[in-house]
Amino acid sequence: MARPWPRYSLEEVARHCSKDDAWIVVNDIVYNMTPHLANHGGWTLGSKQTTLIALLSAMGQDCTDDFVEVHSEAALKMMPSMQVGVLDKPNTARRRVRYRTWEELQAAGSV
Repeated sequence: MARPWPRYSLEEVARHCSKDDAWIVVNDIVYNMTPHLANHGGWTLGSKQTTLIALLSAMGQDCTDDFVEVHSEAALKMMPSMQVGVLDKPNTARRRVRYRTWEELQAAGSV
């Protein structure tokens, strides 16, 4: 029997948009990316800063199209350990993530 996951609205997910509390949505599944973000190599390795900024830009949003475009099936298979719930209704209004600069992320209080 499948686990009865908590249901969240996109508005609830949007409140989890800081480096210390980072949720994303992929394929209508809600993931807590906070531990992954805290240990991300982009904080110390210049070669991974672009992926760190992409993740920080996606916090609190549905990033399905962006995620699927750049991640393999293997990456998607690692996501279940980060799942915290599902959307309360399918997101039919997906849009691409607007990638922000480091300065914009700082000004927004995200980092």
